[in-house]
Amino acid sequence: MKKIYFNSFTIISMPEIWLGYGSTHVVLDIKQENLLQFKSEVNLMSDENIINILTDIKLSKKTLIFPLSFSKHLLKLVSLLIDINKSDNTLEIEIGTLSNDFLHTKSHFVHNRVFQIDKKDFYEKINKFDNVVFISKIGYDPLFGFSGTPSIITRNFASDLMNDIFNSNEIIRPIPGQIDEPLKIALENYDKLSIHSLEIFSNQYGISRIYYGNNSKFFKEAIADFKSNTSFNIDEQKSLMISSGSELDNHITLNNSLYSLWNSIGVLRKQGTAVLLAENSRGLGDGALTMYLEGRLNLSEIKKTSYVNGLEHLVYFENLKDEYYLGLVSSIPFYYTKTKFRLYRYNNVNEVLENMMSRYGKSSKVMICPDPSITLFIKK
Repeated sequence: MKKIYFNSFTIISMPEIWLGYGSTHVVLDIKQENLLQFKSEVNLMSDENIINILTDIKLSKKTLIFPLSFSKHLLKLVSLLIDINKSDNTLEIEIGTLSNDFLHTKSHFVHNRVFQIDKKDFYEKINKFDNVVFISKIGYDPLFGFSGTPSIITRNFASDLMNDIFNSNEIIRPIPGQIDEPLKIALENYDKLSIHSLEIFSNQYGISRIYYGNNSKFFKEAIADFKSNTSFNIDEQKSLMISSGSELDNHITLNNSLYSLWNSIGVLRKQGTAVLLAENSRGLGDGALTMYLEGRLNLSEIKKTSYVNGLEHLVYFENLKDEYYLGLVSSIPFYYTKTKFRLYRYNNVNEVLENMMSRYGKSSKVMICPDPSITLFIKK
C-alpha cells in the first residue's frame, strides 16, 4: 500500500496514513470518510536559486554565522555561505550555536571554529564581529505569534525582556499568527542589535523562500508573506491529531513538542480532543516543565517567577485544562503526563483514533495537523 507522509504540505486522504514520530513514522489506519481532507502545495527553490540569493550577501572581514537550530536546511545554508566565500582569503568566518545544538553543528563544520553562546556572554561575543548573520526557520509560535530570529534571540538570550513579557502582559491563550506585545518587544530588541538575519520557509523536502534583512520592517514583511501562504480558514473541529513535524529537534523533548500542540488548538471546539505525537527521546527537556515536576516552581506564583524555558507551557496547561481533552503519544512515562500535566497518554495512534470515534461517533472526522510550526488553521 502506498504510504502518505503527513509532515509535508501535501495531504491526501488514503486508507493508510503515516505520521512523523521522532526519526521514524507511525501508521494510522483510518477510513477515508473519517479523515478530514486538506490539500495545499508549496513550491521549492532549486539549489541554483538559493546560491544566487546567498551570493548577494556581502560578508565582512570577521563574520559570525549563527544557525538558530540544527535543522538540515539551516546547516545547508551555512555550508553554502562558506563555500561561496572560500576564495576570499581576507574573510574569517566562525559559527555560533545554541548550547543544545553545539555537538551536532560542530560535527558538520570541521574546518571552521564552532562555539556555543549562552545568555551571560551573548552580547559580548557578537560585538566582537564585524558582521553577524543569524539563520533561522520562520514559523508559528504560540507566545510570540511567529518564530524567527527576533523571537528566538529574545527567548534564549534576553532574560529581562522575557520577564517583562510575562510580568507586564496577560499571557492566557496561545496566539500563533498574531502580532501582539511579545513580538513587538522582540522586534524592538532586534532593531537595537545591528545584526542581519536569513529567515527561511521550508518543509521536510526543501526550502521554499528565503528572506534577508536587518530590521523589524523586513521581518514584518517576511511573516506577512509567510502567513499568506500557510494559513487556512476552516470550521472548528472536534478531533485533532497533531504531529510535531518533520524536524527532529521538534520531537526530542516535550518542551520542544508542546509548541506544536498550542499552535493547533485554536480551531478546536470546547470539549474537543487534541492529541500530540512526539517521541521525546530526551524526556521533558530543561526548564519549567522539569522544575515544576521537581517542586521547584509553583503555578500560583508564575507572575513572580523569572522566566525559564517553557514557562508558557505551564500557563497554557493551567488556563486551558477545563476546555479540552488533551493527550499525547510519547515515550514519556504516564505518571508525568497524566498526573502532572493532565495529558492523557495513549500507547499508539490507533488507540487515539478509537478513543475519538468512541467519544464523538463512528462517523466523526479527524483533522490531521501535519506540521503546526509552518501551517496555521484559523477558525472561521
